[in-house]
Amino acid sequence: MVGILLLGFALRVWRLGDKSVWWDEGYSVALARQSMSALTNWTSYDAHPPLYYWLLHSWRALSGDSEFGLRLLSAFVGTLTISATFLLGRTIANRSVGLLAAFFIAISRFAIGWSQELRMHMLATLFATLALWTAIRIWDKGRKQDWVLYILFILGGLMSFYLYVSVLIVINLIWLFMVLPRALKKWREFWTWSLGQAIILILYAPWLFYTLPRIPKWDSNTAVSLIDFLKIYWTVFTVGIPLSVEKYAIYTIPVLLLFLIGIGVLIWQYRKQWRQLRIITLLVVSLLFPAFIVFLVSLPQASLFYSRPIAPRYLIILIAAYAILLAWGILTLAKGRRWPLAILLTGVVFVAVWNGLESYHRGRVRQDDYISLARMISVYKREKDDIVLHADTDWPIFAFHQPSAWHGVPQGWQITPETANEYLSPIWAENEGVWLVLTPYAGVNDPNNEMMRWLDERATAVSTYEYGDKALRFYARTAARADLIDVLPADSQPRYATKVALPKSTTLLGHDQYVDDARSGDTVYYFLYFTGEEATETAVGFVDSTGEIWQETAVTLEPKQGITRQQIDMLISPDTPTGSYQFFVRDVQNKIVPLGKINLRQKGGEALTLANVDIANELNLDFGDNIRLLGYELDKETAVSGEPVYLTIYWQAQAPVPQRYKVFTHLIGETYNINSDNFLWGQQDNEPINNTRPTTTWRTGEVITDRYAIPLTADAPAGVYQVEIGLYDPATGVRLPILDGPDFVILDSVTVE
Repeated sequence: MVGILLLGFALRVWRLGDKSVWWDEGYSVALARQSMSALTNWTSYDAHPPLYYWLLHSWRALSGDSEFGLRLLSAFVGTLTISATFLLGRTIANRSVGLLAAFFIAISRFAIGWSQELRMHMLATLFATLALWTAIRIWDKGRKQDWVLYILFILGGLMSFYLYVSVLIVINLIWLFMVLPRALKKWREFWTWSLGQAIILILYAPWLFYTLPRIPKWDSNTAVSLIDFLKIYWTVFTVGIPLSVEKYAIYTIPVLLLFLIGIGVLIWQYRKQWRQLRIITLLVVSLLFPAFIVFLVSLPQASLFYSRPIAPRYLIILIAAYAILLAWGILTLAKGRRWPLAILLTGVVFVAVWNGLESYHRGRVRQDDYISLARMISVYKREKDDIVLHADTDWPIFAFHQPSAWHGVPQGWQITPETANEYLSPIWAENEGVWLVLTPYAGVNDPNNEMMRWLDERATAVSTYEYGDKALRFYARTAARADLIDVLPADSQPRYATKVALPKSTTLLGHDQYVDDARSGDTVYYFLYFTGEEATETAVGFVDSTGEIWQETAVTLEPKQGITRQQIDMLISPDTPTGSYQFFVRDVQNKIVPLGKINLRQKGGEALTLANVDIANELNLDFGDNIRLLGYELDKETAVSGEPVYLTIYWQAQAPVPQRYKVFTHLIGETYNINSDNFLWGQQDNEPINNTRPTTTWRTGEVITDRYAIPLTADAPAGVYQVEIGLYDPATGVRLPILDGPDFVILDSVTVE
């Protein structure tokens, strides 16, 4: 068991801090940074109760705010779940079943993944496993200490995760049908059980009374068939991946057959043993009933109080029941010293698990989403500066990296000159400078750049910094603040110190580097610290482990007052192969001086060429100097209001594209749309191939097959609609024009019925 625990813990801490914080994780940290009373009040309006946030709030005092430190709480909880699975398996059957089930949990990609997330799902899983364990102990012996633990574990789960109520229902269903007949002969046992459930409800009632008047109603528009849901359910348990279920069927179906045969053998083996039959039923119902609840609340039913989109993570709370049934079935099939058979059957399960797990950890990459941008603010921000996040769609991610106070422009606003003036005037009046963070969503609610225009008209000086699909602009209000716009505070020091002599008596003092992994087409941001008297030229680039230079760029270093910190943008060539590289600078003798290590990964697979595609409608229009629109395909010429219009666009890179662009696809009608304040009735904007192939990753000559499902609004009137597309800079909203032409192209028309 010690070996299994060490293995499970190692898999849960390996690359624990290497993945970027996503929206929900940032939200967790934002709550944990508040006071206990504030976060409790906030969660009364939220989709989840406060226990996990209370624990994370206290954990931060030990861990700090790093990704690794904060996620370590979930890693410990996930490791404890391995122990809890062993306890449950041993109590139900025997030590061998407990050990094998614990091993399955230890190596499960599903369990590992949620043990590396800043969310409450693994905590609820731990409580669910322990609640089953104590319930069985109560039915077997009815000791007081088991009752105390059972009540605590049920309350802990209910205060961590609302769907945990399915655990309480499962336990009581089994008691009702399998224990009640016996309890009716012993009225004391009946009343004891009933009193225990009443105590749970009484203790949980204060939170319900507090939150029910506040908690909002969530309505989902998910429409997933039952068979698709069951495929996802089984695939995520066996392989740990809720996508590409058909791809993994070769692994999941053998495990399913083994699982079902094992349950059949267990039922036959223990058909005359009431206790074991009851427990087998408990485990089976533990798998089926919560899944039924998750499917039920995902249905788009306006009458349901709690309706959420399908999310496989909701299924994890009773993964121990799956592991124990699987382990118990395998060992029962191999009963009678047939250990080679047990090993063979375990190998079938391991092959499925390995096909999900082998790519998991290397896929954990800490991307520079808001890291460098937020660090730029932290380094240069002065006491009388303020921050505006425009728009605030990604506010939890930004807030994780920028914990100081800021203002968020609501994502649902449509910005007009009047709105910009009303919002910015008090912020501008109270500060000497404003940092405007332009996210990829700024152009959606502010297509005319009214926020930027308002600040540009009033600022005495402006600095702009680009970060992929985001931009940071600083506006100085006063002349005094403008004089300090590029001046580092006295206490600023490089993250990695060094001392390198550069040409013209310039000295490199160190650099900042915030990510250690990047992919082809990414831009990596380095910040050089140096002193000098006049501008000097040098070169920076990447060198591989053999000493071969892959990229080298000439840069001009321009010293400012005191120590200068200058941003260097390094675009990773789409052709750069996977490997370990070092960022370097050339010194005064033109020698390479390595500074920081970075792991680069090739992205995109085998490149498509014109010979690989058949384009129905050829166009060959050039957007800018590097991007060619080869043509398109429209799935049909007629559409129905409320249904999507499917469009495939074919792009080609004529040369490396140094800028990330978003594609916009519009359905323009003949009737004015009062809701959108224009003639737009359908729109989908994203980076190519559903945000997976930014234009910076395109290789020269590569054909990009880019598919869209443009949602046509349900109230779109009948008529002819034009299909309009184009490209734009997501940070500024500026469109990329066709050479010698407009900044959009009308592809075709669709008749809406």
